[in-house]
Amino acid sequence: MKNMLRLVGSSLDITSAINDFRLSYHQDFANVQSIARRYLNSPSGSANAALLAQALSTALRNWGACRRRSPMLRPVPQIESALKNKRLHERLLRLSQQSLASFSLNLQEHRLLDSDAPLNDVGAFDQEILGILNTLAEVLFINNTSVTYPMKALLLITGLMPALDSQVRAGLTRAGKAGFTGQQLFPMNSQQAAGRRICELPFYLGHCWTLHREVFVKGVLESKHKGLQDTPGRVFDILLFMQNQATRNQILAFKAEREWP
Repeated sequence: MKNMLRLVGSSLDITSAINDFRLSYHQDFANVQSIARRYLNSPSGSANAALLAQALSTALRNWGACRRRSPMLRPVPQIESALKNKRLHERLLRLSQQSLASFSLNLQEHRLLDSDAPLNDVGAFDQEILGILNTLAEVLFINNTSVTYPMKALLLITGLMPALDSQVRAGLTRAGKAGFTGQQLFPMNSQQAAGRRICELPFYLGHCWTLHREVFVKGVLESKHKGLQDTPGRVFDILLFMQNQATRNQILAFKAEREWP
């Protein structure tokens, strides 16, 4: 097995990274998640759609939307209307139920999904993840051309996987993964290099989480944000973001099997 993502830091490094992550970012995620869970577990047309639209808009603004070189958000009533769409609700619910632990890789680095996962076919997952990101780009933003903000929205609602903003991409680059420098424009399909990077990432993360689950959980539970143990995708988002700090111990790295441990 080559170039697999490994945890090279300690549980203390994980705890430190989580605690040092900006508190307002933690609060934004927790606020949206609490409302998103109610939205996802209720009928699509419920009042929770209005609450989620407002919370999502606020968090995305706090995370950089509507600033220079960032996409503009649609008005909250338009976002609410989109979230009330039954089909979008069903797709977001299914992705929220897709545990990161259901993603894995075999010795030949072929991607695998648990047979009992909501999405258990790799090709179907590729199509769905790129499709939902395209949908979120259209219904939440105006003239959006990058995957960054739709991925932030998906992270906020489902907690499934990190958002490829500049900090997370730099963290992946420091980990030894090529292809994450520069803006990540929307891929047309999963065969494009940009599409493959998005589709493959949760499999590397899921494999890494399973390999080192005890250390990850220990690091989270010893932090000030214990609830993150339920959203490993967000944990990786934070760790990769913080790994971009050159003064911080490296936490995650892509290593060949012969280099490990």
